Amino acid sequence: MPIDEENEKVEKGEPVNKPKGSMLKVILIVLSIVLAVAGSVVATLYFAGVFPGGNETSAEASVDDGSGESKGKSKKKKVAKGPPIYLPFEDPFVVNFIDKNQIRYLQINVEVMARDQDVIDSIGAHLPKIKNNLLVLFSDLDFDMITNVAGKQKLRDLALEELRKILKDETGNGEVEALYFTGFVMQ
Repeated sequence: MPIDEENEKVEKGEPVNKPKGSMLKVILIVLSIVLAVAGSVVATLYFAGVFPGGNETSAEASVDDGSGESKGKSKKKKVAKGPPIYLPFEDPFVVNFIDKNQIRYLQINVEVMARDQDVIDSIGAHLPKIKNNLLVLFSDLDFDMITNVAGKQKLRDLALEELRKILKDETGNGEVEALYFTGFVMQ
């Protein structure tokens, strides 16, 4: 067999196995990685609130009404509409009660916070009823209960619950976010 025939067999023989789909596989892998990275960036921006309405789900799950109970349940809750609006009650609540045959006095300054001006306006419209019910609540206290932080927190929660109940009954909208004691004097 001449040498030329051997070279010809090598040239005409089996073609070299080039991976036919290797370039396609590389393109698909790179495209998948790019899509995954882009998807995670978009999701991060969405939940960070960069896109309009992107923060609703995460805000719902963490809305706290001050009572320690989370409001992120199956019902959708309105997301805060704007910055907090505070309404201080001009006059402090002053009540007296008897503790171990001794008269005690309590003076509480109260402020409420909501994020909707309509809620603040409705508080002002129903202020006499709100003050009455809070005075009744404050005057029916056990002195030992309000001498510690947990008791004061419980009283604050009860006052907030009463305020929400009044607004819900009167206006159908009880979305007061918080109630704060800005002054608390016992004697």
